[in-house]
Amino acid sequence: MNVMTEFIEKVKRADADYKMFGRAAVCAALSGGADSVSLLIALKELSAGCGFALSACHLNHGLRGEESDCDQRFCEELCFRLGVPLNSRKTVVSELAEKHESLEETARRVRYDFFREALNALGGNAVLATAHTANDNAETVLINMTRGTGLAGLCGIPPVRGLGEFRVVRPLIYCTRAEVEEFLSECGQDFVIDRTNLSEEYTRNKIRRRVLKEILEINPSVLEAFGRMTKTLREDNAFLEELAEKALSENRTGRGYNASELAKLPSPIRSRAVRKILSEGGVEPSALRINTAAELLTKRSVRYNPCKDRFFTIRKGVCFVEKIEQHYRRFNEKRK
Repeated sequence: MNVMTEFIEKVKRADADYKMFGRAAVCAALSGGADSVSLLIALKELSAGCGFALSACHLNHGLRGEESDCDQRFCEELCFRLGVPLNSRKTVVSELAEKHESLEETARRVRYDFFREALNALGGNAVLATAHTANDNAETVLINMTRGTGLAGLCGIPPVRGLGEFRVVRPLIYCTRAEVEEFLSECGQDFVIDRTNLSEEYTRNKIRRRVLKEILEINPSVLEAFGRMTKTLREDNAFLEELAEKALSENRTGRGYNASELAKLPSPIRSRAVRKILSEGGVEPSALRINTAAELLTKRSVRYNPCKDRFFTIRKGVCFVEKIEQHYRRFNEKRK
């Protein structure tokens, strides 16, 4: 089996394992880099046989001046040559940052807002295909480990996940970065290089260029090993999530949940149930917030302020998240 055929077969296997495409409209997120270019070419090869309509989208973040503009032109020319419709836009991300938001966070928010718009234009059955590879999966696990993580962080990059009413799929999740480069070389296809990916100023680049490189020397098959591990852990995590959902359903009462019954749950189920309650109430569920709220479940009446105007409240044994703007303002005025 030659390089091109083997690469396409791995994409087909990802589709078969995770039911990625069906007869949906597939929009490929295209940056112009090697991973996304190989994704677009592979999807173009598969689109007719799999029965899905293919398009692409490209967002020029405007962060690298003329280089960003060159990337956009490259994507436009590539899609024109392949006959793939392209939704392309230039946005100056640095001008859109909200208060207390990093440039990276702004770029991600703007990018996914653009993705949703692109998918909306394609209709309700559209899916977004991103070019995350087996390398990206391993890097994500290693990054999460360095920061301290639970089971969810060890699950890596999900092959399929939700994006509001849409789905995000990762058709290259079984492909390594080396295979991506071999595939493009075999196709005679060039790609653009984002210079920021070469800088070790960023954590992911340090992991990629130093840590993962060393691990690959110890075990050349480590990317496949990470893939097997994350698949198993995702299945375990999904089972625990189902148990937490069941516990919440059984203990639903009034506007919230029976706190004392949730307190009796095994720790892995209890923490997941609390995380879901916080998320439902609009609270970003960090480990500190989850643990703090979980420790209060034995109380009859208590209130915990995890962020801004949101309160994890237990009233007469019922726990829920409530929004109290006026209380929050008075609290801040007293502190001043």
